[in-house]
Amino acid sequence: MQGYRKQLFSYLVRFCGNKMAAEDLFQETLIKVWNGIKSYNEQNKFSSWLFSIAHNVALDYLRSSSVRKSSSLEESYEFSDGNNPHRNYVEKESYKMIMDAVKELPDKQKNVFLLRQHGGLSFKEIATELDQPLNTVLGHMHYAVSKIRKKLSEEYG
Repeated sequence: MQGYRKQLFSYLVRFCGNKMAAEDLFQETLIKVWNGIKSYNEQNKFSSWLFSIAHNVALDYLRSSSVRKSSSLEESYEFSDGNNPHRNYVEKESYKMIMDAVKELPDKQKNVFLLRQHGGLSFKEIATELDQPLNTVLGHMHYAVSKIRKKLSEEYG
């Protein structure tokens, strides 16, 4: 679990958009993993199983929560060069612009984008996790990236 801690927490923050909620979801995910470890099939990839649980926990949170996203997305992102303030600022602003565009995606496209970019899952794993055909998942990613690019070019030239 230790090897997936940072990646899992990052995914949850981006999915729910709130660092404090992500901490609760992270703990809930760990409890579900602990309680369900006996049902884990070792022939499947552990990260897929783990992110499947986290994804379901996050979906349950969003369904039960009236809060749909906050502006704390960049809190968990580590920027590359702490010694270069200008570069750090540019990276942080670029990241914020992209995540603002991601927030506006339809849920299916957003889920695929976040599982791929921040969950680190392959498209095949995402298809299995979401119980969707691989081509559908690839289509969601294609449309998500297209919409993000369009939004960025419209707003930021």
